[in-house]
Amino acid sequence: MGFHPDVEAFLARGAELGEMLERVQAAAFDDLRVRRAGADEPNLLPEIDGYGALTSLWMEGIVGRYKAREIEHIFMAAVAECYAVLGDRRSDAARSAVPDALRPSLGDLDADLGLG
Repeated sequence: MGFHPDVEAFLARGAELGEMLERVQAAAFDDLRVRRAGADEPNLLPEIDGYGALTSLWMEGIVGRYKAREIEHIFMAAVAECYAVLGDRRSDAARSAVPDALRPSLGDLDADLGLG
């Protein structure tokens, strides 16, 4: 014996929304990577994920040319560049993960997901 058709529709909608939220989390957080170099040194390139954690760091020809304090400042400038674009990239990724048919029913996706 099955459920009432309205209950079946509600359960199906809940499953659909759960899958959509999984896609949004993957796109906007788990799979997102941002790489940016600082304005003054293109050979130091940090990468952060959608959560804002450092995942990789590329340095080519940096160590012999700069003192430790200078590398620190170059690194922090490059990380600041990453964070400057992270919010927009996260919002774009989240929006792209939501099917067009579901968008009208979700309201303000950025606010609901804490993206902006």
